[in-house]
Amino acid sequence: MVLGKRRYQWFYDHVAHRYYDLLIRWCFGPFGGEDRLREQLLDPVSFGVGDQILDMCCGTGGATFAIAARAGGAANVVGADLSRSQVRRAAAKGRSGSIHFAVGDATATGLREGSFDKVFITHALHEMPRSARLAALAEARRLLKPGGELIVFELDQPPGLALRVFVGLWFFYWLPLNFETPTRRDMLRRGVANEVREAGFRTVSKTSVARGVLQTVVGRK
Repeated sequence: MVLGKRRYQWFYDHVAHRYYDLLIRWCFGPFGGEDRLREQLLDPVSFGVGDQILDMCCGTGGATFAIAARAGGAANVVGADLSRSQVRRAAAKGRSGSIHFAVGDATATGLREGSFDKVFITHALHEMPRSARLAALAEARRLLKPGGELIVFELDQPPGLALRVFVGLWFFYWLPLNFETPTRRDMLRRGVANEVREAGFRTVSKTSVARGVLQTVVGRK
């Protein structure tokens, strides 16, 4: 089952925002913990002084705050998410004056073209059907300045069978009603880096994190 945009929004507005932070801590726990894993995901990314940064699918802000901390105080970071409840929870954390949160659709943000030096899509593409993934990547490219970078944090397929089985159990892939299953499988089959190239990005690179459980993909406009 693939959730439509309205059902996805309802699910996160009324259900998932309540346990999202706990779920992230659970998923990241066996691989060094949330803070360490976010640092590893950010290692392939270089920041410039005063970067204008967008986290397109910010959720409750965990990745957004990590990005802002790595970018430094001169950076301006905007976190956007389709779910109003997720955005409220992120904004309530209030840990930095250089971060601003807003409700926004990753496939059509309404933000000004060429506004950002870096656009992040954090742990969200695997929830989208292919058409939405490509639309989000196209929107990211539109929002970037010439030479700007797209950075995607995503699930990956570990090379070893034992680790794949563990991840499947630990990440609840076995749940019959896991709505991410068809979109996650399609994303992994097609390859995140391949779809980033398809969206028009160049010099695309992929870095495996946590023994291939996660990946950071970077592409330049």
